[in-house]
Amino acid sequence: MGKVILHATMSLDGFIAGPNDEMDWVFRYGGPDEIVHEAINTTGSVVLGKRTFESTVRQNQLPYGGTVKVPQFVVTHEARDAVTIGGLTFTFVTEGVECAVEMAKTAAGDKNVSLLGASIDQQCLRIGLADEILIHLAPILLGDGIRLFDHLGIEPIELERTKMVASTGITSIRFRVVT
Repeated sequence: MGKVILHATMSLDGFIAGPNDEMDWVFRYGGPDEIVHEAINTTGSVVLGKRTFESTVRQNQLPYGGTVKVPQFVVTHEARDAVTIGGLTFTFVTEGVECAVEMAKTAAGDKNVSLLGASIDQQCLRIGLADEILIHLAPILLGDGIRLFDHLGIEPIELERTKMVASTGITSIRFRVVT
């Protein structure tokens, strides 16, 4: 079975989106590196929150640019039928993040589950569902917006850096969550 990986591009000051959910800056920095290729090739499903779903669809920026054609599970409080957008099928899960991750693991098989969005990432870290963190650190200071690690609680989460690749535009860092 694959891993559950928190996967995000983050500004140097810790934001994954601007104050109005802007994410256009994410795509300005360098081409994919070996860690990005590995992440894309090993992703078997995606779990994201309703806010991330709505903001990416609204901005015509599907997860992974719509190129990773894997099942997408949206954690929400509002029940609705699955939808297909840009060749991606989004299933809406109202039973919570744990249920969504279990569904995503089943769908992914031996591949990884990618977590997208601050709230989902924070929830999975708090309850011990995340195996790894993969951050693409962009050389920009946004100053305001959606912080990736704002609401983790008071218990420290120990990490072990397992890989780092620096390219001209971005630095990718992979961490294992130590249990």
